[in-house]
Amino acid sequence: MQTRTTNRQGSNIVLNCRVPVEPAQAILCDVSETGCRIELFEGHVSKGSTVFFEVDEKNEFAGQIVWVRGNEAGVRFMHTLNPVVRTALEL
Repeated sequence: MQTRTTNRQGSNIVLNCRVPVEPAQAILCDVSETGCRIELFEGHVSKGSTVFFEVDEKNEFAGQIVWVRGNEAGVRFMHTLNPVVRTALEL
């Protein structure tokens, strides 16, 4: 079992996303510097898929789906989050 390297904090931020090209909306839950849990409103994702989250027209960030349970999934962010994204995610 992997151990988290950063603490997660509760969140209920709704963002538009693409999985990988299909548009979707997700609630970001349990957000940390390295990942989050998402709840999809519709659709589904597969383990290993890439998801792109849109903060605004100029800022997005990506992650990889590491687990799936119904409409919930665990996401590991692919890169360090920039300051605009960190602020939007209330980190």
